[in-house]
Amino acid sequence: MRIALAPIFAGIAFLTLTACTSVPSVSEIPASIANATTAAEHQRIAAYFAEKAASYDAEAAWHEKMALSYAGRPKGDLAAMMAHCRSLKEQFTNAARDARTLEQAHRQLAGSTTK
Repeated sequence: MRIALAPIFAGIAFLTLTACTSVPSVSEIPASIANATTAAEHQRIAAYFAEKAASYDAEAAWHEKMALSYAGRPKGDLAAMMAHCRSLKEQFTNAARDARTLEQAHRQLAGSTTK
C-alpha cells in the first residue's frame, strides 16, 4: 500500500496556520467584511478566503479523481459522467482562484490600514 505524504504534510501545515489565526466562521464573514477597519480584521478575512481556496482545491482534485474513475467502466454513459465531474472540477478551480483574489485584496487592505 502506497501512501502519498505530500497531502498529509500540506494538511498539517494548513491546520497549524489556521490554528494560529482566528478565522471568522461562515456566518461571521458578511459582518466581518462590512465592518473591517483594522489590519488584523482584514488579515482574519484573508485567512478565511485562504481556507476556502484550499477547500475548493481539494474538491477540484476529488472531482478529477472521480472523473478518472469512470474511465474504462463497462456500463453507463461514461462520457456524461466524466463531463459532470470535470465541470465540477472546473467550477471548484474557479472558486479557488476567486477566493485567492479576495484573500490578496484583504491582505492589501491590511497592509494599507493604519490601525
